Amino acid sequence: MTDFGIAHATVDDHVGPFLRLATRLTSSAPLVEIELEADEAVVEWLHPFSWDAADRGVVTPTRRLVEGDLICLHAGPYGTADAVAHRNGEPMLFPDIKEGHRYLEGAAPGPDDDHQDAAAWTLVEFAGQCAVLAWEYSGSLTIEVTVRDGRTILASRLPADTFHPTDSEDLEGPVGWVALVPGGLDKGAAALRSLVIDEVVTAPDLGGMPGDPEFPCVVANSWGVQENTSTERIIAMMDATAAIGAEVFVVDKGWERSVGDWHANDRFASGMRWLSDEARSRGMGFGVWCGFGNADPDSPVALDHPEWLASWRGMTPKLSFGNHALCLGHDPARDWILDELRRMVDEFGLTWFLHDFESIARCDRDDHTHDPGAGEHAAERAWHHILRTLQTEFPQLVLENCWNGVRPLDLAMVRSHHTTITEDHCRTHWNSLAKVGLGRYLPLDWQSAYMGADKLSPRARIAPYVIGGPWVLMDDPETWSDETRDTMAQAAAAFKRWRGPLRTATVRRPTVDFDSVQATTEDGCVLLAVSLRGEVDEVHVALGGLEGNYVLCDEWTGETHPTTLDGKGLTLPGGDGLLVSLTPES
Repeated sequence: MTDFGIAHATVDDHVGPFLRLATRLTSSAPLVEIELEADEAVVEWLHPFSWDAADRGVVTPTRRLVEGDLICLHAGPYGTADAVAHRNGEPMLFPDIKEGHRYLEGAAPGPDDDHQDAAAWTLVEFAGQCAVLAWEYSGSLTIEVTVRDGRTILASRLPADTFHPTDSEDLEGPVGWVALVPGGLDKGAAALRSLVIDEVVTAPDLGGMPGDPEFPCVVANSWGVQENTSTERIIAMMDATAAIGAEVFVVDKGWERSVGDWHANDRFASGMRWLSDEARSRGMGFGVWCGFGNADPDSPVALDHPEWLASWRGMTPKLSFGNHALCLGHDPARDWILDELRRMVDEFGLTWFLHDFESIARCDRDDHTHDPGAGEHAAERAWHHILRTLQTEFPQLVLENCWNGVRPLDLAMVRSHHTTITEDHCRTHWNSLAKVGLGRYLPLDWQSAYMGADKLSPRARIAPYVIGGPWVLMDDPETWSDETRDTMAQAAAAFKRWRGPLRTATVRRPTVDFDSVQATTEDGCVLLAVSLRGEVDEVHVALGGLEGNYVLCDEWTGETHPTTLDGKGLTLPGGDGLLVSLTPES
């Protein structure tokens, strides 16, 4: 195995092939520099979901680098806009985009740009080996890979536009993980995934929920009717979703008086605790949506404490749904938010907590408790402090991230949550892509799959959702036909049968012609979902070279028959949504 050099960071532990890096934050200095003995390399990164690049999908590009080449990956809450700003040599500004959810005017990075938005990790293949560098940090961070003087160099830092502290004091930096494993990119991705499963992910305690649910759960969410909710409508949705097997009900945005005023509005006169009790009586846990880092300009907290709002480069940005960001890096705001969340969990009887919106704000105010040149870093620290305090004080509370569609994406975010949204389209096509892209590095049960109303037959729409983490029903039950209800109930039962074995299953996309997901468990069982559109007589599925004798089961009907695979794949009859399992014959 080729040696590699580490500069700036120090090694303080190891897990498997990974070395744990301790870093210090010094203005303009890298967190780490890693030198590999390679005069060319192939770099892989993950594009997380971004409304600034909504039609791209959650995918894993690669690029070959030779002498003189460079690629700079931008991770963090606003990575797509950061990549464009750095490419153009301009400061990142928050544009006044009326629909919200976006931080960029114009096009996202092109596929050939040297600056790309990414999750906070990268894989570098060279000379039959793969180097993996991953970070536990949810603020803005770059990973630059260059080939120069016959060496491949990985350098990572907090960019100067978000981290330029006025105080010269040396600060503790983020935790990093680095490994060098034999083999190519697939081996590197598998090693990172094992690290996440063994070291980072924490399985939730579901002991506070009624019945005997397992994780990941079938979750019902009210966003199918958006903010047109009320006590009566939520009760009707609870009845419909409990009937098909939902184990948790989450009231999404629309229950609050306003963002920042976390009390039930007049449409919920009975209160949230009453709804929690009603969910429990139907055998479901209960959760609410909350954008805890944000405030409506007319909310009491924004009017009473305008000095708590985050300001960046002379403006107070309007973000999702026209809200401002509270600066979590300012101690009074952070403490107020944490107290409000404690009250909500206790008062509402929550077993599930879904948070959203821009909770890590950029702020350069000089009247806050943070260094004005390190406001985002302070907010990142405070964000994880809040989440991990909730984990400690409420161990039976499931924490789900919906930070504008799987942002930011790093190992600290994985550690601070039990699950995250996979992508924010809530459509079968995009979700199938995303669970394969994310599943390359993360376990399936950490990926919430949001299913909205899609113009597909019930089986075609639902089949891929059986594979994945919490399956979140996010459409309006009043629109369901009898066929849809029956199909959902069948799918929920299949989801529950498979969720245990699938937790550590590997995933791939076995056919490029249709939306498809193949999950292979540690004992060699396969669950295959294919979503078909239109008239298709038969489908050929390349199953990754599987050979031998199997029992094939149609998971919709329960019908089984033996089949022999010769490594060339499997041909299945057409239909709409296929859900098939393969179990090796003992």
